[in-house]
Amino acid sequence: MIKYALGMAILVSSMAMSAMGQTARPIDKMFYSEPYSVVERGIFEASRRHAIYSYIISNMSTPGFDAMRYLPPDDQAELQSIIPSKQYTRDILLEFVVTKMSDNNRRDTALMTMWKNKKDSLQRIVTMGK
Repeated sequence: MIKYALGMAILVSSMAMSAMGQTARPIDKMFYSEPYSVVERGIFEASRRHAIYSYIISNMSTPGFDAMRYLPPDDQAELQSIIPSKQYTRDILLEFVVTKMSDNNRRDTALMTMWKNKKDSLQRIVTMGK
């Protein structure tokens, strides 16, 4: 139990130092790396996109709702490259958004799996494999 508490104390202090922008010590390098910063940003982006897609789907039947206004710019460009005439029906937009949400969900699941694997590795380090 003491080893676990000590490991957690090191982890928490390391996180606090990183948050304050202090220079990285060797222990910080063990816990933090650039690939996991990318994973973290990806998780936040996937969550943001999920909220956008959910909002669009839930409001699609509202009269006068302009779904294109809420789509992220890269999704707008993709949809316009598929259907350049800008004559989107509600069904086409709904299908496109549901497809994007499904793709986003797969990406989020993969990123969360990577994050969980990192957490499991750190937990094994902190608890010394127990």
